[in-house]
Amino acid sequence: MGTTASKQLFDAAASNDVVKLRALVNGGIDINMPLGPDEVTVLHAAAEKGHRRTVDFLLEKGAEVDRKTSEGRAALYIASKRGHVEVVKSLLEHGADIETNRKNGRTSVVIASKKGNVEVVKYLGGRGANLEASRNDRCTPLYFAAKKGHVELAQFLIDSRVDIEASSIDGTTPLMIAAQKGQYAMVEVLLDRGANVEARRKDACTALYLAAKTGQLRIVKLLLEHGANVDARDSIVRLHTFLDGLQPSVAWDHATSSRSD
Repeated sequence: MGTTASKQLFDAAASNDVVKLRALVNGGIDINMPLGPDEVTVLHAAAEKGHRRTVDFLLEKGAEVDRKTSEGRAALYIASKRGHVEVVKSLLEHGADIETNRKNGRTSVVIASKKGNVEVVKYLGGRGANLEASRNDRCTPLYFAAKKGHVELAQFLIDSRVDIEASSIDGTTPLMIAAQKGQYAMVEVLLDRGANVEARRKDACTALYLAAKTGQLRIVKLLLEHGANVDARDSIVRLHTFLDGLQPSVAWDHATSSRSD
């Protein structure tokens, strides 16, 4: 089979045309044949589009469920990234490796968490996926949920008893990254669920310092209300200013009088 047949196969998968796919398969086309240097197979393409009927058909006809692209993406990873929970179900029902990962260690749970695909994460968790899996830099699903402000996802992960203090390779906790990125609602959730307000990165920065440094005044106020130490130091500079040279007392007054609360 040549390039034309391969293109027909991929076009049929992209349009969820199982009738045409069946005709091509019956004609002897290799459904595991990759297209192009990225080594994308028709199963990868169908998973990307979220076409469960096509995915089911391809798997029943012998598509390699755990085959990866040149960048290390399996169909389960692709479907999880896109939030296609029905395709995720199909792939797992056909024996996909739930912990398959890319070279950087990123699993399907990790990428689904980064994208905020709550239903995918819940399903993967229900099937036994490691909800504390991490990339090589030790960033966990909760870390990404905190960073991106995915509150419902974070609550699910915490309810599933993941480590709320699990830190990245430089010691950044979910609370720290949420404070740094201005995710106010997330900071509220993490504090209410017992996150350590005085935890420090390897360079000794705290959530309070990171919030102050990035101008997150409402979060500065919130952290102070939860007992953050205003005299905390990091390895570079004492935390004696919050914004543009403001002293702590001035920053506090400014925060408490803010109309944005």
